[in-house]
Amino acid sequence: MKAKLLQPGLLMLIMAVTLSSCIKDQCERMVTYVQLTPIYQTKDEIRAGSLTNETARELCNPGQIYYYNQHIFINERGEGVHVINNIDPENPTNIAFLNIPGNDDIAIKNGILYANNYMDLLAIDITNFGNASLISRTEDIFTPQWEDINTGEVLIEWASEEITETMDCANYATLYNNGGGFFRFNNSVDFSFASADVSIESAVSANQAVGGIGTGGSMARFTIVSDYLYALEDWEMDVISLVDPKQPSFLSSVNMGWGIETIFPLGDKLFIGSQTGMFIYDNSNPANPTFLSAFEHARACDPVFVDGDIAYVTLRDGTPCTGASNQMDLVDISNIESPVLLETFPMDHPHGLSIRGDRLFLCEGENGLKVYDISDPRALDENLLAERKDFEAIDVISLPNSRQTAIVIGRDGFYQFEYDEATKGLKLLSKIEVVEKP
Repeated sequence: MKAKLLQPGLLMLIMAVTLSSCIKDQCERMVTYVQLTPIYQTKDEIRAGSLTNETARELCNPGQIYYYNQHIFINERGEGVHVINNIDPENPTNIAFLNIPGNDDIAIKNGILYANNYMDLLAIDITNFGNASLISRTEDIFTPQWEDINTGEVLIEWASEEITETMDCANYATLYNNGGGFFRFNNSVDFSFASADVSIESAVSANQAVGGIGTGGSMARFTIVSDYLYALEDWEMDVISLVDPKQPSFLSSVNMGWGIETIFPLGDKLFIGSQTGMFIYDNSNPANPTFLSAFEHARACDPVFVDGDIAYVTLRDGTPCTGASNQMDLVDISNIESPVLLETFPMDHPHGLSIRGDRLFLCEGENGLKVYDISDPRALDENLLAERKDFEAIDVISLPNSRQTAIVIGRDGFYQFEYDEATKGLKLLSKIEVVEKP
């Protein structure tokens, strides 16, 4: 069991001032805000309901995507995993839902799906996709958002309620000026912000499918290399042994500093994207990754994809990372201990990316999906081959097939496109729409 200092998760929401008035010396404001009330469970309660098989559900709040054995796995944030049969990309079939409370990351190797269940890691047999079964549970690997040390209860979610009330202006000013909001641990928790980006971009492993390991997108927090699973938390990387694949065991945590976001494995190196730059770790001893070097940039969200001697790093604004740049940096990593910036290309609002051969697929958020020819990486901006601007693209996986198929997740759906070399176009093969919860 790993001992950690527990930190409260930070949440943001919008406070809107709808009316203000002054009567003589008294000032009042009518304020509308969202009150969040924490919901707790004991660890025993969490573990009692850790995995159930369900019939297919509609997508409501998709997170990461993962490809394994002609199936697509789409995380439903905090709830579990959709399983989609993708033997025919033009007619994908949603076949099952794995109900895993608290889940936001997965990785798969040789028919075993590894998933977080709040603070625990589950090993799940998916050799029968429609009838998954729990093999084992490794307890207390991950840090809960909050744990009451007196009761042992763990914070699992927040019940939200919109409240409109009259607030004395002095109290309002104190609230508003106190760092933009306040946080109170008791029966209810209030957060208030004048403005905020409340999107949470979970991520998936970006390693390529080799020898029974699945393929994920570029915004990774879980990834498998050989017999080891690496899982990112806010400031550290957990190293988990899969030497016994049915009984994962925690080995260590590597402290990396605050703001760790994505992980990309390539050969015996791990490339870590953070809010301040890209860190490179030597993974020649996979049980003990060691720091090699770093490439620093202005604070921004930072997916990384590595191809040969070049790391492609995307930075974007308008997120909790508070960055102000929308760009792609090309970083020369031929000298792995001294990465050097080669080029910077302005972008619209870059998110996830994927490379197959000399084709780079780039998600541009609300600006859709782009395809670049990177046979000459330093001329990337001169070689835009195709784009689609009619949907929102968050993360992408280019599949290992002859059709140059790209699977894309966005806030309004899951898409599959085929890039056509002859027409230099992106043909929509299929879409599974996101449906709002009732």
